[in-house]
Amino acid sequence: MRKRGETIRGTASSIALVAAMLAGAGAARAENEQNLAGGTPVDAAQQRPNINPYDRDIAMTVPLNFNRRVLGEMPVLLTRDDRFIVESAGFKRLIDPLLTPEAQAELAARLEGVESFAPEEINTTGIRLEYDPDQLAVLVLRIDPTKRSIESLFQGGRPDEPGVAPEDFSAYLNTNMLVQRRNSTGDVATPSVYLNGAVRFKHLVFETDIQGREDLFTGDYEVDRRYARFVYDEPEAFRRWYLGDMDPETRGRQGYIQMGGVGVARQRQRFESFRNNVLAGGRQLVLQEASTVRVLRNGVFVREFRLDPGQYDLSNLPLETGSNDVQLEIQNESGRTETVAYSAYLDAIDLEPGDYEYGAYLGVTNTGLFGSPEYNDGELAFTGYWRKAFENRPALGIGLQASEQVQNLTGQSQIILKNGARARLDASVSNSDRGGGYAYALSYDLAVDQGDTYDSWTFVADYTSEDYASLGNATAQNPISWIFTGAYSHRFSADWLANATASYRMSRSAFLDDSYTLGATTTYRVTPEWGLQFGAEYTDYGNTFGTTRDGFGFTVALIWSPRYDRRGEARYSSARNTGSVRFQQSSENRVGSWGYSVQSTYDDGPGTVSGQVDYVGNRFDASLSHTTFGQSFSNITEEQVTTLRLGSSIATTGGKVAMGRNIYDSFAIVYPHETLGDHPVIVGESFARGNYTARSGALGPALSNTLTSYVNQSVRYDVLDAPLGYDIGEGILRVRPTYKSGYSVQVGSDAFVSALGRIVGNGGRPAALLSGRVRPVDEPNAEPELFFTNSVGRFAVQKLKPGKTYRVDLFTSPSAGFEFTVPADNEGLLDMQTVTLPIDVPEE
Repeated sequence: MRKRGETIRGTASSIALVAAMLAGAGAARAENEQNLAGGTPVDAAQQRPNINPYDRDIAMTVPLNFNRRVLGEMPVLLTRDDRFIVESAGFKRLIDPLLTPEAQAELAARLEGVESFAPEEINTTGIRLEYDPDQLAVLVLRIDPTKRSIESLFQGGRPDEPGVAPEDFSAYLNTNMLVQRRNSTGDVATPSVYLNGAVRFKHLVFETDIQGREDLFTGDYEVDRRYARFVYDEPEAFRRWYLGDMDPETRGRQGYIQMGGVGVARQRQRFESFRNNVLAGGRQLVLQEASTVRVLRNGVFVREFRLDPGQYDLSNLPLETGSNDVQLEIQNESGRTETVAYSAYLDAIDLEPGDYEYGAYLGVTNTGLFGSPEYNDGELAFTGYWRKAFENRPALGIGLQASEQVQNLTGQSQIILKNGARARLDASVSNSDRGGGYAYALSYDLAVDQGDTYDSWTFVADYTSEDYASLGNATAQNPISWIFTGAYSHRFSADWLANATASYRMSRSAFLDDSYTLGATTTYRVTPEWGLQFGAEYTDYGNTFGTTRDGFGFTVALIWSPRYDRRGEARYSSARNTGSVRFQQSSENRVGSWGYSVQSTYDDGPGTVSGQVDYVGNRFDASLSHTTFGQSFSNITEEQVTTLRLGSSIATTGGKVAMGRNIYDSFAIVYPHETLGDHPVIVGESFARGNYTARSGALGPALSNTLTSYVNQSVRYDVLDAPLGYDIGEGILRVRPTYKSGYSVQVGSDAFVSALGRIVGNGGRPAALLSGRVRPVDEPNAEPELFFTNSVGRFAVQKLKPGKTYRVDLFTSPSAGFEFTVPADNEGLLDMQTVTLPIDVPEE
């Protein structure tokens, strides 16, 4: 147990006991060896290893070890004549998992009716034990091989023991308010309000997202429902059910479309929350609100965009020029940050061998693009997929989308070739009002890992017929027929990476010619803080209107990362005649944290300069930004916009209510027991330098807002300026939340007193290494707590209640003990000073 003021742990006496035992046992062994060397006759008892240098029996709790593995702890008794006696129940509980069912039955029969045993008494069962005084542990020397349970030589990581389950009922509501002012007119827009939250009962969750904002064109204030749905989880089956507004997940060539109806998906060990910003068919990004989008390719920053609500074709971005892993970091104006990742060309079947996944969604399609979903003019549709990674055959994936207007069938497979190479096929056929269509992609990739360096190659051929359609592209708009791409990457060292890409697109549109791109980039980390990036490309976009730049261009960038939370970038691209300078100090998830960023962009004429400050409070977080725009830097202050955002939340579970920062999945309400009075409770990942993420106070309990569903994690808590010796508990709670769940955590209890003292026997000698038990006098049937003294007779007793009388019974011969009463007004620490008992303490 952890306390403020003075550290007192329940294991403190055991630690002292360990030190004393090691010292005593070592001295006794040396003396015994000296006697043997001198030829002194010894009897059989003296020939035993000296595991107990004290002239009395000692009860201990020690680990049971097997093959350098700790199986657990169990009680043993070290006798005065250097034998050790093992408690039967504790030993059997630890050893059984290593035995076959037959061996377990044999051991149970041998120990039936036996509370404790000497190790030689179970030799006939094929198990040999020995006590090691150096480790203070019982060792399993041997188990008969025929009685060992089967153990896998190669096995994956074992999951942690599940943490504490959440409360059956929980609910929360996030609120974010955004206010903008245009300096040119002085107008302050009507505040935009974003509300989202969830109500959960056991495994059933109702979640919704609503926003209200002023229409930029009509001036009317509109309230829209982004989604409202029920979600029901079956964690044991890795399955999730949906009812309401759905964002169906797609695979391969399937097209995305929002639906209202019912759905189910199975994904092993992965239950992801719905995304507000989704990839439509893997090639389009749908933004529901104004957002800042940062594009990273293979972990390297490429470009940043400030985008209004709408859908954006990612294939038009000048970054899809190879088989790359693309990551989009999206910061919505409501303050939410999300990440969307995708592979630029092909959706691989990345499942563990033998695992499978599926999804099936049935409902009415949404005919609106923004605002509340509209189903009145939609049509009944189905979309679904099934994928499996076989253990000895190529992986396989199939998908189906069907409505009255379009039907689409997809298939995927991948084959592992020699040397770790992989060939993948993604094919699809469709039928729509435009007729029959088809699409397919063939790819080959190879990675050669040589330790500090590696090489990788990727080649893709991608074809789409003119009449190919899906739910997300029912009108079959396919201006590109063939896309050929290739990429090569080489890592020279941990600090130097280079890659080359090539892409050729064949157009069937009368308004767009064929296009191609050749490019090469290299990134070098000069020091741990400074990095350089150089690139060159030659591009022909094939645009007959001449709205994009063709020809040769280069890119240069300088990156500075002095700390994990600071990053500065300066980059210029001659091909697009664009440049940017940016520095960011990220805020941390702790109360009182500040963050800021400044940046300037140039886009072939128009430019911007902006700055933002972020603050993390106990009950809210806020950001203030100011941006100036201009058609050139000479009139950069032509238009200026100032934006203020405030975010907060309210949550309830376990009969408690708390306010705090926005919750995106699960949460914990942490509150002090009434005995703590005005002493606040704090929650945090680390309390170093006084840091914490939430604190209780006048507005109620502390709210921990960062828990993630279906992951074992810890809620760490402490008390500021707690009374000396007050027992706050373990200071940590291991939890495993379910989707959108909540915890109610009480810090402290009515049994908060810790007692300290020292026991001496006759002659004033310290009663070293005594053990016993302690329990309330008025509760004789209560579960007793263990009692120890250390090598100088000191003891510590915890979890005591004010006003109660306790009895300590010591394991001495003859038996001895004493009683003490905790004063009713005690605030945490009871100093019992010296307790004198009429017992004989032998000299060491």
